[in-house]
Amino acid sequence: MSDDALASPTVERPGSPSPWVSPSLAIGACPPLDRSISTASSVSSVSGRSSSSRLSDSGLPGRRRGYMRPEGTKFADSARNRESVQNLGTIAHLQYYFARTGLLDGKGAQLAKARKSGGGSGSESPSGAVESMSPLTMLSDRDAAFDRSELLLGDSQIGDGLVESPIDQEDGSSSWGDYQEPMMLPPTVSTYKNTPVYVPPPPDMVVLRRELREAMVDALQLLKELDKASGGNKDGATAGAAVETETQGWYEIQGLHFLDIVTLAIRAAKNYYTAHEQPQRLYSIKSERQIRKELYEVLDILKRIATRNFAGGVKPLEREAILTWASGIGRLLDTEEEKERVEIEEREKWRWREGDWSGKERDREVLFLRSFDPDSEELPDWTEPTEGVELPTPFLKSLQNGLRLVHLHNALNKKSRRQFEEIKHYHTDTAKPYRCADNLRYWIKAAQLRWDVKLDLLDVDVMAVVHGDDAAAWRKFDEALLKWCKGVREEIIAEWQEHRKASQSKTPTLRTSFAA
Repeated sequence: MSDDALASPTVERPGSPSPWVSPSLAIGACPPLDRSISTASSVSSVSGRSSSSRLSDSGLPGRRRGYMRPEGTKFADSARNRESVQNLGTIAHLQYYFARTGLLDGKGAQLAKARKSGGGSGSESPSGAVESMSPLTMLSDRDAAFDRSELLLGDSQIGDGLVESPIDQEDGSSSWGDYQEPMMLPPTVSTYKNTPVYVPPPPDMVVLRRELREAMVDALQLLKELDKASGGNKDGATAGAAVETETQGWYEIQGLHFLDIVTLAIRAAKNYYTAHEQPQRLYSIKSERQIRKELYEVLDILKRIATRNFAGGVKPLEREAILTWASGIGRLLDTEEEKERVEIEEREKWRWREGDWSGKERDREVLFLRSFDPDSEELPDWTEPTEGVELPTPFLKSLQNGLRLVHLHNALNKKSRRQFEEIKHYHTDTAKPYRCADNLRYWIKAAQLRWDVKLDLLDVDVMAVVHGDDAAAWRKFDEALLKWCKGVREEIIAEWQEHRKASQSKTPTLRTSFAA
């Protein structure tokens, strides 16, 4: 037999189908296709699967849900601690929240009805139907196919051309409010928290001083009780190791009480020092370094007492150190109150605080400036720059370089209860004109930021004031000075009156004592 006869016949493979041929059903699909497939020849076909069965898959009876509840995701051990992976849960909650409240598609979101084509919403299908579906209703590719087939319905199937929303019930008898979705809390408290945050008011110096005094009184009273308990023994030791062993429990109770009282006193002192309204006056009585040193020494004493487990109780040297510290704070408070009393008496003597000064505004303001002027030379009288008066006047000439105005601003700022926007950088050498102009600019800006007095640089020509060759510039400078003095004086007087009312009111009692 020849080789040609033994060879198998050649199988000819068919060519590829044309790209313009409509696709057909898959051969040997697993599972077999049990529903109709939309092809290019047919506009739409109704699925063999009932709508009620698909609606039941969403978990909502009689209604399609336009969102999915976020579910936990499992990550690898190496990815759990990454910040990007940890934020995935929050993103899922945000998507759920936006879909639930309808923030993605405007008012109503997934509850919005489809509109007619004339309304401007939706797009018309080839058969004239309005296609309106929110992206929120597309839960998966499988459900998207059903939604597409249901939405592409012609006017022959729906009378007025409107398409019912896929999230509506089939019969339309019930509303969305009939079903209450279980509440899901956000992942963090701050995500959707609308409650206002309470900000405590600033500390009151009267209350802080009262608290400090009462804490020191408690500490001194405890030290007296410890002296009585020691029975006048200088070394504070008991006779014999047996007696010391029996009283070790009492020493521990006594030491813990001592730690509580002294710690509260230290806390009250710290709060008073850090929240003081006039720190410069406080440090003039006792330096900041000395105050810190005393606090650290007292803390070191408490540490030594706790380290030895209160063995032997509180030693006399330790009690003496605590007594010296508490007595020093009492003297500091007395000295500070005396200085405040002197300042109030001096303040009452100032004539510019009250009275009718109509027509004598410049006389009032110059008295106000002289009360706080740190310069040794007294300010000249402030005369009005009227016609025929030679400019600059002696008063304006003394403020020409801006250095005195900077010093006045800083001095007034220290006397105020709100100490901020101090001019820290300025020119002391005013031989150059640009340095004088810079000082004036610093003063103008600080007046706006601290005293809320707006002095426009266009109204006050600082270079013309420095060179002194423009009478109109000097008059504008005089008006700016008058406006600044009035604004600063009124604010300081208002602060003094408020402080007087607060000091005259009865201080709340922080400690309650019961009669024996």
